[in-house]
Amino acid sequence: MSLFDVMKNAGMKIPATEAERDELVITEVSTGFWTYHLSRRRNILRGLCGAPTMPTALPLRAWGVPGDESLPKDKRPVYCQKCANIAWPEGQPDLSGMD
Repeated sequence: MSLFDVMKNAGMKIPATEAERDELVITEVSTGFWTYHLSRRRNILRGLCGAPTMPTALPLRAWGVPGDESLPKDKRPVYCQKCANIAWPEGQPDLSGMD
């Protein structure tokens, strides 16, 4: 089964156009939990920084949202600043209306 088959079965959006393949998505580090990277949909197994990643269902608007205050610090989400700097060299845009 291909990665696209897995994505399709999981209800994930399959990139069909060049613009969709270039969309930013949130991915998770493949060696742990709650460490997030940004990837292009065309290469969701690598963060923009080069880290190995796997797909998530998190919408882009969730980027940077802090974890619940009741969680221990080591269980709160971490967002890769290197990926953010590559994605948005002029600063992170307002993501509140994005999917």
